[in-house]
Amino acid sequence: MEPDEQRTEPRRPSTASLFRPNRSASTSLPWRRQQKLVALGDNDSSRPMVEKPVVEEERLGAGFGATGGPLKQGGTSLGRRLRRASLTLMKGIVCRDRSNSEPAADLYDSRPVTSHSPWDRLRQATTMRHLKTSHGERAGLDTIYSPLESHFPDRPVPGHGFAPPIIPEHTGAAAKAAAAALQDGHLAHVYQQFLYDEFNDRESGIGITVTSPGSEEEAMTSKESDVVRVDFVEQLPHELSAHILSYLDAIHLGVASRVSQHWREMIQDQYIWRQSFLREKTHTFATSRRTQPGVMAGVPSLRPGLEWNRIYQAREALDRQWKSRSNVRAVYLNGHLDSVYCLQFDENKIITGSRDRTIRIWDMRTLQCRLVIGPPEVVALTSILFDPNGKPIHYASTPDNRSSNPSVPVTVSFPTHHKASILCLQYDDDILVTGSSDSTCIVYSVKAGYRPVRRLEHHTAAVLDLTFDEKHIVTCSKDMSICVWDRETGDLIKQLRGHTGPVNSVQMRGNTIVSCSGDFTVRLWNIDSGKTIREFTGHKKGLACCQFSEDGRFIASAGSDRVIRIWDANTGECLREITAHDGLVRSLHLDSTSGRLISASYDTDIKVFDMATGEQVLNFPRWHSSWVLSAKCDYRRIISTGQDARILIMDFGADVENIHMLESARKYEVACEAGFI
Repeated sequence: MEPDEQRTEPRRPSTASLFRPNRSASTSLPWRRQQKLVALGDNDSSRPMVEKPVVEEERLGAGFGATGGPLKQGGTSLGRRLRRASLTLMKGIVCRDRSNSEPAADLYDSRPVTSHSPWDRLRQATTMRHLKTSHGERAGLDTIYSPLESHFPDRPVPGHGFAPPIIPEHTGAAAKAAAAALQDGHLAHVYQQFLYDEFNDRESGIGITVTSPGSEEEAMTSKESDVVRVDFVEQLPHELSAHILSYLDAIHLGVASRVSQHWREMIQDQYIWRQSFLREKTHTFATSRRTQPGVMAGVPSLRPGLEWNRIYQAREALDRQWKSRSNVRAVYLNGHLDSVYCLQFDENKIITGSRDRTIRIWDMRTLQCRLVIGPPEVVALTSILFDPNGKPIHYASTPDNRSSNPSVPVTVSFPTHHKASILCLQYDDDILVTGSSDSTCIVYSVKAGYRPVRRLEHHTAAVLDLTFDEKHIVTCSKDMSICVWDRETGDLIKQLRGHTGPVNSVQMRGNTIVSCSGDFTVRLWNIDSGKTIREFTGHKKGLACCQFSEDGRFIASAGSDRVIRIWDANTGECLREITAHDGLVRSLHLDSTSGRLISASYDTDIKVFDMATGEQVLNFPRWHSSWVLSAKCDYRRIISTGQDARILIMDFGADVENIHMLESARKYEVACEAGFI
C-alpha cells in the first residue's frame, strides 16, 4: 500500500472489558493511551499477521509525548504504523477458533471487548464514515467496508465471521464529536470529560476523573464561600430585596433579621410583612378564593399606616390561643327574659332573638345592650329594663358571677312586629330578616334604625329557619315546605315541597338550597327548577340542623341521633360520621375559612371539630346551665345562646396584644352612626 492511499480515522472511545484483570488505571486516561491509526487496503483483512506486545512506552509514544502534547508526523514512520496496525488486527482474527458458519450472535458474544482489541479498532473505523471537520466539511475518510445496500440498517449489525460489524449511518454522533475535538487540537482533559459524560456506564471505572485528594472539596468550599460572601440585600435594589424577603414567613423573617444590622433594617419594611401575612394567613378550607382583606375575617383592609409586623404577630398569637382552651375569656350577657333561640354577630355587634318576643342588639366592644325591638305590650313593661330592686337587668358577668357593664337600652316598637317567639334571624349591612312562631318573616332596614320594610306571609306554621343572599330570601317551616322569596320586592317566587316532616334548617349557595327535616333526610334543591337534586340518607332520627360550606362542596347535618355527618354535596357520599354529643345536636356552624365545625347540644356542651380530619379540637362542657340552642364562631370568638336566657361569649383574642389590629377598616363610630349598633 502506498502512503497516499492510506486512510486514517480518529480512535473511537469504547468500554473496557469486564474480563481483563489487573488493568492499569492509566489505560482509562486519554493522555496515557496510544493514538493509533488504522489503515488497511481492500485485501489486507485476509493476510495472516502476528501482533507484537505493546508496552506502556509505545502507548505513550504513539500519539502523545511525555507532556501530553501530540508528536510531529516525522517522529514515527508511516510504514511502521501500518505494519503495527495490520499485525494487531490479524492477530485477533487468527486467534479465533470459530468458523465462519457460526451464528453471528455467538461470534459477537465471543469477540474481545477491550478498548484495544482489533474488533474495537475496526468498529471505530467503520463508525467514522462521515466524520465532519471542525469547519463543517466532510472529511475525506470512508469506512474500509461499506454495505452493498443503498441504505444503512436502523440498528448496528454484528459482524459475521471475518466481516466487520455494520454501524448505522445516523449513529456515532458522540464519537464524531470526540474525534473532531481531538482533530482541532483540544486538550486531553476536555476529551476525558467528554468521555466521562457520554460513555461512562456508571458501573465500571471507565471515565472516572482522577483528582488529587481534597481538590474537589476545596473547589466546592471555594464556590460556597463565594456565594456566602455575596450579600444580595446590599447588592440588589431595595425593592427587589424586599420582594425576595417577602416570601419568608414570620419565623424565618425573625431569623433573617439577626443576620446583620442592614438586614434588620430591611426587614422592618412593612411591605415585606404585609405580603408575607397575605400569603400565609389567607388560606381557607372551603371557600372559592382566599380570605379578602377587610371582610371581618381577621385580615384588615389594605390601608396606609398599618404595622403589618404587629398584625402578623397578633394573628400568630391568636392562632395559638385557639389550640389552648385555658386561654379563653368567657363573658355572659344578661337581659333576655326567656330562652334565646338565635343569634348572629360581627366585630361590632351581636343580634339575638328570644322566646320573650324581642330582638336585642348588643355592642360587642362595651358589652352593653343598645336596642330592644318588640311588641308594644312587651317593651312598655318596666321589667324589660329593671329588676324589682330598680337595678338594670342588662349587664355582663363572668363565670364566677362578677357583674359589670350595666346598661339601659332604648326600647322601640313598630306597627309591623312579631306576636310570638323569634326563632331565627340573619342580617347583612342593609337588611335584617327575622322568622317567628307566628308563621311570618319581617324584613328590617338596618340603616334606617331597624325599621320594618315588609312582612313575608305564606307559611302556615312556625318559620324555623331562614337564609338569604343578594337575590333571594329562603325560609323553611313546620308546615314541611320551603319558600323562595324575591329579596327586593318580597314576592313569593316558588314553594318547594318534598320533605315529609318539619323542615328545621335551610342553607343556600347560589341557586342551590340544602335542607334537613324531621323525616331523617337531607335534601339538595335547585331553585330554578324547584326540584330535588339529591337526597342524603343515613341518619336514624330526625334532623335539627345543617350547614353548607361556602364553596358548596360539603354539607354537615346533625339531630336527634347525636351524630354529625359530613357529606360530599356533589356525590352524596357520607365522608365522615362523628359521634359528638350525649344529647340532641341542636346547632351546627361551619366556618368555611378556618375549617372549624362548632356544635351545640341539649347536653349543655359546645364542641369544636376539625372538618378536615373529623377530630375534636375543643370541648366546653356545661358552660350553659341548660340546653344550648345556637352557637356560631368567627376568627376570634365563639358565641352561643341557650335555654338559660344568657348569651355566652368565648373570646380567644381578649388577651392577645394588638388584637384590634386584625379588625376590618370599618370604624366603630361609623358603625354606630350608620345604625349598625
